[in-house]
Amino acid sequence: MRYLDVCAGIGGFRLGLEQLSFECVGTVEINGRSITTYNENFGTNHAPTDIFELKEENVKDHDILCAGFPCQSFSIAGKGEGFLDPRGTIIFEVLKIINAKKPKFVFLENVKNLVSHQKGKTLKTIYGLINDAGYVSCHKIINSKDFGVPQSRERVFIVAIRKDIYNLDFCFPSGKANKICFNDIISHGDYSIPISKKWNEYIDLYTGIKSEEELSFDVPKTRKKIERISKNVNLNDCILTMRSSGIRAYPTTGILPTLAVSISGGGAMIPIYTKERRHLSLLELKRIMGFPDSYKFTVSRTDAIKQLANSVCPSIIYAIGKEILNYNEM
Repeated sequence: MRYLDVCAGIGGFRLGLEQLSFECVGTVEINGRSITTYNENFGTNHAPTDIFELKEENVKDHDILCAGFPCQSFSIAGKGEGFLDPRGTIIFEVLKIINAKKPKFVFLENVKNLVSHQKGKTLKTIYGLINDAGYVSCHKIINSKDFGVPQSRERVFIVAIRKDIYNLDFCFPSGKANKICFNDIISHGDYSIPISKKWNEYIDLYTGIKSEEELSFDVPKTRKKIERISKNVNLNDCILTMRSSGIRAYPTTGILPTLAVSISGGGAMIPIYTKERRHLSLLELKRIMGFPDSYKFTVSRTDAIKQLANSVCPSIIYAIGKEILNYNEM
């Protein structure tokens, strides 16, 4: 199976599909730092490519078009401008390639909120355009925690099948019964991203070692106490995540929330492991996203963490890719 990797990021789709011996015939990604990471790991030499300037006739024939198209314009965390945001119109450029090359399958990924965006009108529009191009489409919201990743990360996956080969509905994978938690992937003693003196004092505050009056700084209203504490949390041995609304605590024996890292000076927004009083390491963040330990980053740590947080979990791509392969061989 030959596939085109569109909006490729750092290769989440490719990591999954290479396990099935699929052949990548082209990569489209505009972000230069992401392409640097992609090239480093796949031995390629791609230059950043603007999909708005891509000529469809220059695209190689392929069986599957893959695209984790930009989600910011559809995300509940963003402004939700949809097709009014230039990033939201990239899907129309993807459709130009689909119409020109007519691959057997289309394989798309985006945020869960795409399904309900504009009361379902956005997804209906995308479905209509794909179907007009000659495909039968279906989708499923899939959580990465069901595919061997210690992170609850819901995303919508769309698979469209060209009408001339369509003979029955596509079956999405259901995932694994056994879940893994943060404790299963932790790298104890990895102090590669230490916390600041201020964060040490915050932990003292939350664990009752110090009172607010004993701290060396004024505490913002949203950080005077932990906003949300999950069940069965030992604050001396937990994961703290930071959101604009406040601090949240999760047990290391459970599954972490969606990795959504906002970078602030010194890595201030990277989740914290309170028992060892440090930020989660890049190795642990790779594992939380389902990337192999051997995956390399030659970009800055800030860029590496942003790239991971914006990527797709390869284990889900592998599972769906396997079902596409099975469908193709029927």
